[in-house]
Amino acid sequence: MGKHRISLGRRGVAALAAAGAIVIGGTTVAMIGTGSAAEPLDILAVSSPTNTIVLPDLAPFKDNGTREGGKAEVSDEVGAPTGGGKAALRLSTPGANDKASYVAPVSAAATSLAAWIPTAAYSAYKLAGGDANQFPSLQLTVDPNGAAAGGFSTLTYEPIYNTATDSTTAGQWNRYAAGKGNWCSTRAIPGVIEESQRSCSNGGAKPLSDYVAAAPDLVVTGVVINQGSGNPGLESAVDLVTTPDTTYDFELTKPVVVVPPVDTTTTPPTTKPGNGNGGNNGGHPGNGNGGQNGNGNGNHPGNGNGGHPGNNNGNNGNWGGNGHCGC
Repeated sequence: MGKHRISLGRRGVAALAAAGAIVIGGTTVAMIGTGSAAEPLDILAVSSPTNTIVLPDLAPFKDNGTREGGKAEVSDEVGAPTGGGKAALRLSTPGANDKASYVAPVSAAATSLAAWIPTAAYSAYKLAGGDANQFPSLQLTVDPNGAAAGGFSTLTYEPIYNTATDSTTAGQWNRYAAGKGNWCSTRAIPGVIEESQRSCSNGGAKPLSDYVAAAPDLVVTGVVINQGSGNPGLESAVDLVTTPDTTYDFELTKPVVVVPPVDTTTTPPTTKPGNGNGGNNGGHPGNGNGGQNGNGNGNHPGNGNGGHPGNNNGNNGNWGGNGHCGC
């Protein structure tokens, strides 16, 4: 399996940022993970203001029970879905007991299960192997008891249990609106999942709204990308995992956005010429004989042609007279 790996090192980032050539992070993306200072630069198209870029070290995701020959790594082997940059999380479970599973914590805004109904989604690609309808799953670790002691379960979304709405076509990227589909629970949850319905048995795939109604204190503690056991030979990829407040985009390199130079040229103000003699003789440009306040021709309104208020032709003005400002 050929893989392409390059990253932008921290020193290179600092140098380009100091020169005003790039912007990293900020309102564009949140950058997660690390890279080597010696590796070259790759400029990526950033797909969304809310994306969190996950680099090959997979942070903030951590191993969640990957075992035997199960493997997960960032790769550009199958590219990425539309809007997903250049790479994805490549999953492999060659043997029947293999498992590849990684979990990330959720923010306070994502602890409410109800918040996942309109938002939870992910994209998946199947290369080969496994059941014809089998794809990687999206999971949520939950505590049905909320603040009370004890309580744990894992809610699982799988396309195979949502075939009425989900594509299970291999060799293409499929987008799954998981929040609007049916989920299973690894443990019984009173009012929604009976003991006999655990792990998708006996009609145990139910919408998240049923879980919310039955367990209003339930809180979400983590989001999991999982390719479980029982899928020998399944080769797949996952990308653009969407939670209530971000979308995880797996990439080989740190995001770099080229910023065009800012035009700082300013146009000097233009002075409008006066219509009469007041411009040169009256101090401020005017239309007549007066200075600042000449009526016919001064800049500031007045009764005559003098500088500061005048009566007639500036003779009675406080400052100046005909054509001469006393300023």
